[in-house]
Amino acid sequence: MKRYLFLLLSFFALSLYAQQGSLTGTAIAASDKEPMIGLTVLVKGTTNGTVTDLDGNYTLTNVPKDATIVFSMIGYKTQEVKVNGKNVINVVMEDDTQALDEVVVIGYGAVKKSDLTSSISAIKGDELKKLTGGNAMNALQGKINGVQITGGGGPGTSPRVIIRGVSTVNGSDPLYVVDGMPVGTNINFLDQNDIESMQVLKDASAAAIYGTRGSNGVVLITTKKGKKGATQFGFSASAGFQTLKKPEMAKASEYEYVFKARYINDNAEPRYNSKENITDAEGTDWWDESMKKTALIHNYNFNFSGGTDKLLYSANIGYFGQDSQYTVGNWQKLTARFSMEYTFNNIVKAGIDFTPKYENWTDTPSLLGNIMAMDPTTPIMRPQSEWTTNEYDNYARSSNNLVWNPVAQLARMDKHSDEYGLLANPYVNIEPIKGLVIRSQFGVNARFRISDEFTPSFNIDTLEKSDYSKAYRKTDNWVDWNWTNTVNWIKSFNHKHNLNVMAGYTMERFQEYWLEGSKERTPTNEENLHYVSAGTQNPQTAGVNAYSSLISYLGRVMYNYNDRYYLTASIRVDGSSKFMKDNQYATFPAVSAAWRISEEPFMKKQHIFDNLKIHAGWGRVGNQNIDNSAYQSTIGAADYVFGGNREIGTAVGSIGNSLIRWETVEDYNIGVDMAFLKNRLSVTAEWFRKESHDMLLKKDNMLILGFPMWNGQMWENVGKMRATGWELSINWEDRKGDFDYGIGLNLSSVKNKAIKLLGSTPINAGSFNGDYIIRNEEGGEISRFYGYVADGIFQNQTEVNAHTDEYGTVIQPNAQPGDIRFKDLNHDGKLDDNDKTFIGNAFPDLMVGINARLAWKNIDFAANFYGTIGNDVYNTTKGRYSGVSGENVYAGTYNASWHGEGTSYDLPRLSYNDANQNWTRVSSFYVEDGSYLRCKQLQIGYTLPKKWTKKISLRLSFSAQNPFTITGYSGMDPEAAALGTEGKVTESGIDWAGYPNPRTYLFGINMNF
Repeated sequence: MKRYLFLLLSFFALSLYAQQGSLTGTAIAASDKEPMIGLTVLVKGTTNGTVTDLDGNYTLTNVPKDATIVFSMIGYKTQEVKVNGKNVINVVMEDDTQALDEVVVIGYGAVKKSDLTSSISAIKGDELKKLTGGNAMNALQGKINGVQITGGGGPGTSPRVIIRGVSTVNGSDPLYVVDGMPVGTNINFLDQNDIESMQVLKDASAAAIYGTRGSNGVVLITTKKGKKGATQFGFSASAGFQTLKKPEMAKASEYEYVFKARYINDNAEPRYNSKENITDAEGTDWWDESMKKTALIHNYNFNFSGGTDKLLYSANIGYFGQDSQYTVGNWQKLTARFSMEYTFNNIVKAGIDFTPKYENWTDTPSLLGNIMAMDPTTPIMRPQSEWTTNEYDNYARSSNNLVWNPVAQLARMDKHSDEYGLLANPYVNIEPIKGLVIRSQFGVNARFRISDEFTPSFNIDTLEKSDYSKAYRKTDNWVDWNWTNTVNWIKSFNHKHNLNVMAGYTMERFQEYWLEGSKERTPTNEENLHYVSAGTQNPQTAGVNAYSSLISYLGRVMYNYNDRYYLTASIRVDGSSKFMKDNQYATFPAVSAAWRISEEPFMKKQHIFDNLKIHAGWGRVGNQNIDNSAYQSTIGAADYVFGGNREIGTAVGSIGNSLIRWETVEDYNIGVDMAFLKNRLSVTAEWFRKESHDMLLKKDNMLILGFPMWNGQMWENVGKMRATGWELSINWEDRKGDFDYGIGLNLSSVKNKAIKLLGSTPINAGSFNGDYIIRNEEGGEISRFYGYVADGIFQNQTEVNAHTDEYGTVIQPNAQPGDIRFKDLNHDGKLDDNDKTFIGNAFPDLMVGINARLAWKNIDFAANFYGTIGNDVYNTTKGRYSGVSGENVYAGTYNASWHGEGTSYDLPRLSYNDANQNWTRVSSFYVEDGSYLRCKQLQIGYTLPKKWTKKISLRLSFSAQNPFTITGYSGMDPEAAALGTEGKVTESGIDWAGYPNPRTYLFGINMNF
């Protein structure tokens, strides 16, 4: 559209020659390959010039053979091309974002990028569309510095997003704001094809305007709107498949060798015969029986937009579907978005954004661990002669009674959910005088979910059974609304003093109510009886109706002098219903400043910096991520036994603390922005520190006065944490003839420190064989592994006997050759808890993002990489699949394990009773370097020439997501392992054999007409 706006100016700015030209050519835009209309074509040093026509063509006369032609247009980089006797010169014009000084969305407003004083990173919607997925945040991985995005590969899963480190244990998710409406911590309802841009507010000087909801950072999402002009239509589709790397597990023959060796090494009677007596050396391949080789993934989107002087409109309809790699399970969503804005006159305009959505998914349990552990000597089904009329009884039991049959588990799986949602966001803007805008916006975010589950009766063995069937249903309802009223005043005085003032008031209410019910013993397991009322016994019901509210007063002043000196100050006062009256309100101020040194007169003659700006900021944000009733005690239903019968009564549900108050986070940030070599090279460097105060924690085992028999948890303001780090971004953009390319490098590092938690009581996490893997304690980083230090393998009895303290006491009396040597750190001649120490850290020392693009004529290519360096993973699978428990083992375990002096220095002997606790104690033996560099995407595209498609722009593409990973980690996926337990920041880095990130291969088509 900007080409049309500048067309008239271009005609007035040039002197046109009437003669036929001796130089011709065509100009197109690099961004969309569309013709450049009104582009200035000028013989350098003269007034001889012309402009391109509606097809981007030009003709220029009287051109000397040694002349230089200048191609220019506001908003595009000027190009100079030597004629060198040529008769035809074609050009591709690149956007010049500095010339346009692009607008960046901030909280409750927008500013020019050059006017920013805070740490805000932005990405355009075109970048998001390149990566197909159910959640747009996955596309930001490695592209936004300081933002750690860790994905698990299961259908419908949202990635864990941590902005500039962990500053609280009460969740890490940022706040998402869509077109000014806060929508919580999940944006699965959005189609990423409908996103115009995303801005990440990384420091508190930017996020403080959101007060209590900005403690973990804020992600501002602007969706696409209608633009003046004829209706434009677009369609995109991508379809392909996903695949997982199959772990190499032992076949039946090796499994029996391992099983036999366990007993022999412990001088026990072997349970299995030798290999020659095995009837099926391969056995059952449980991976192939439980998993698909490929899972389908597909995404479709149709949109249109346009507008007149009065009415702007746009619409988007999208579908996304992803199958599970299991034989059952999938996720699909249908989304739509409608946007309309009507201008009544020069003063009033109003609009609405309307976003309905539908999601459906079939849940599957986390079965990868069982699939890998199931012994290959077990068949899938029992002999047919043992079958019963209940089909779920006919599956075979594990030969060692340790693992449930995964094929049977998948066959019984009947758990699915349907969710309906609506985000409506009407608004009105009133501009009574130029520069003064009054805006009122009322947003509603409503969701309704129905979840059904049926567990059939079955009896495979004494451990793997359910004596009765059970039908269960739960309905969840969430209704949030937000009313925001703001006044913005923008004024410039003498073209030097620029002022932007905002004041506002918001009201928010969050309500959740759910109801669940179940009954047992349906007459049969038939599918037509998979509903609650079909049950005949033991009806159970429960429900909750909870709500909270928030009111806020906010203001901000932005001032700059002559586009050189900048100062921004903001304040927000929040009042929350989650606290008692005396502690309900908190104030969140922020201030930031910047100096554009490159605009100083004394910098005009230097030729090093095209842009040089330093900025610094301080701010305070809050956190109220606690229970709605944390300040008051609750009483709820409870069961008890009376007269031998189970009775329903009431009991204390939770103990309240009327003294709790806001958790706050203070943030300091300083940075520098630089550009060199005609803006082709840009560098940004920042340092930051976040420190939380009065962190809200639940204290365990508190004997509460008045409740002498009750030991539980109570919220208190007792914690303090700090995150310190730096970021460095280096980007190069250039064009050489028909080649247009760019490459960027993002580096960031964050260190978290728990300054104060629960005093001498650590926060333990990651239960493992009666112990804990993670110990969070004061003075250390979050999610550190805590256990014994492994110090090699005993190769002979002499080494076992020589492992003593200073008095000659053998430290590991139960050890044998082939067992792990553990360090006696306190030198007391025995191994106990006093010998434990920190043995690993889940969070990385360095995060790396590499992004590259290349375009040549109609062909484009993009590559994106992301990785971490210096993080550890506690690989529990290393022990589970080692043979100690009788479960299956990794292929090659028999030969790789110690079976004689010098045979192995890494993997201990196979053992049945594990008297030395090689496999069952938490130790550094399980800790591995989790560093990796993953190719997130490779994409190649081809845009068909205009002469072939006429009025239609058509692009074809092929992309590979996660095609390869460079890592030394032995598990399935170092990225998924970094998530740990359900993505909790205090339980990170434990590999429980979770669902890995799949390789994805997609073919795509994009059309615009």
